[in-house]
Amino acid sequence: MTKNNKFTAYSISISGILSWQLHALNNEGNEGNQTLTRRYYIVEKNDPEPKYVNGVSGDMLKHIQAEHLHRIAIDENLNLSEGGRRFDPDRIGYDIEHPVENAPLFAENETELDARTARVIQTCTISDLEGFMVTVRGGQTLKRESVIEFGAVVGIPTFVKTQSYFHAKYGRENPTPYNTQVSSGLYATVLNLEAFRIGYNPHSFNYAIERDERKKRLDALLKSVLYTYMQPNGAKRNTNLPHPDYFEGVITVSTRRCPAPMISPLAIGENSYIDQINSLKKTLNGLKGSDTIHNFEFETMAQFAERIKEITEKAQPWESDNAEAIE
Repeated sequence: MTKNNKFTAYSISISGILSWQLHALNNEGNEGNQTLTRRYYIVEKNDPEPKYVNGVSGDMLKHIQAEHLHRIAIDENLNLSEGGRRFDPDRIGYDIEHPVENAPLFAENETELDARTARVIQTCTISDLEGFMVTVRGGQTLKRESVIEFGAVVGIPTFVKTQSYFHAKYGRENPTPYNTQVSSGLYATVLNLEAFRIGYNPHSFNYAIERDERKKRLDALLKSVLYTYMQPNGAKRNTNLPHPDYFEGVITVSTRRCPAPMISPLAIGENSYIDQINSLKKTLNGLKGSDTIHNFEFETMAQFAERIKEITEKAQPWESDNAEAIE
């Protein structure tokens, strides 16, 4: 660790247990007058019978996080393409299809993949962090994998319950009966941030934006993760706003070319997921050098916010002029 307890962030992971009470965030649709909730099979060691639990897809969490990032980027005046500013699903693709004042996104001399990728990274924070894929007519396909990766939020077997409740939609004529499903329980959540990739151009093996700008994007990304867990948007929130009453876990940060340890809270047993992560920290620090892995544990949502704040104060952008195997 460098002076003032600062460190460069290569990878950041979160493993935790959420408690959401009386929510309907994960509806998949309707069958007749019955609302359907998303469900997953969980297969546990030494248990021949898979458990069927409800959950929220990683796609939903990623969309929620992207919404928060969009608001943060606007509030903090981070670079955004017009598509990014509009929160258009195509992001940078919108700018390619709708050039402002007939000025194309790419200059005539920007024909190579590395130059075009650099232009996208410089132009749009959301495209840099959330990923993109656009096909340029008569040219190469531009793509970038997301810096942030979400796993599905899944109910921990025997600690989650879904029930169906009868409702009626009243109007001037006959009321319409329907059933909605509401869930409560403990949920396992995991995510990973490839922090070293923020602003990185894999085609030229360098960073397309300056260090200060990469720091701003790293901080914005971390804040968007905090807001995602503070405000889990989804279905039926107008009458089934979730009761978030518990959040525990650990944030891990690697400062060298090494994955930040991540163990699902589904691994409940004698060696809990936090015990395993702490053991991995000790082992990896022995293999890669002291201070390779930093762990930040939390037992409440308030402590989670404190840990995110602490990491934003300490974490610095990764520096590299070497090829990174990322795509």
